[in-house]
Amino acid sequence: MSILYQLPIFLLVFVRLTCFFVTAPLWMERQIPAPFKWGTAFFISLLVVGLVEPEQVVQMDTSYLFLVLKEVLVGLCLGFFVNILLYAVQLAGSFIDLQSGFAMATMFNPQTGIQENLTGRFFYIVAMLFFLSIDGHHVLIKGVLASYDWIPIDSWLPSSVSENLVHLSLLIVKDMFWIAILIASPIVATIFLVDIALGILAKTVPQMNLFVVGIPIKMAVHFIVLFVFIPVFFIVMEKLVQIMIHSFEQMLKILGA
Repeated sequence: MSILYQLPIFLLVFVRLTCFFVTAPLWMERQIPAPFKWGTAFFISLLVVGLVEPEQVVQMDTSYLFLVLKEVLVGLCLGFFVNILLYAVQLAGSFIDLQSGFAMATMFNPQTGIQENLTGRFFYIVAMLFFLSIDGHHVLIKGVLASYDWIPIDSWLPSSVSENLVHLSLLIVKDMFWIAILIASPIVATIFLVDIALGILAKTVPQMNLFVVGIPIKMAVHFIVLFVFIPVFFIVMEKLVQIMIHSFEQMLKILGA
């Protein structure tokens, strides 16, 4: 095939992959250089463009601009809706820090440019390590490459895509809060029992200063339960990855023509 025939196809493939790597987990981090993101998309596009076979000849006319916008939407949706599930671990850390007294001890995260809770940041780092250990990044690359079978580059999005996307986004947000509560519930429940015990102790011994005794006790319980909870955290992460893959498949079905 001539280069002029392959060039429009290559540009469409490159746009989808670039938008995906900008919003997908791991690649979206600020410490990942931008040339690495679009460079990865460029070289993968070179490998994929020969496998993409549009039903009709793609020409650079007026409709080509709308195809580019469609590829931008597909790439951003595939990356963002998968990435939003990983925010569940940071949300769980916020719930825990709010109960244990670490909510005021935030740290600046240069990756996101905002202040984050300590436990939430710890959970996110462990989640990323777990994600890499199971080759989750390879699963995402295989998924975005499979999207060309579900969503051809020369086809348009179905008319019901907006309604289905809203419904799927609500389900993903619901799963995010459900997983966050599932992660945070053991530690939050334990610290709540400590609060009840301290309240009973304050009534029994009024001379005790709870601000001096209670905060160190809650901090110690926080770290002890967190250490015990780590194996359970990996079990929850397996469930999170399963939901992530299922959401990715649902996204392909919604965006597929």
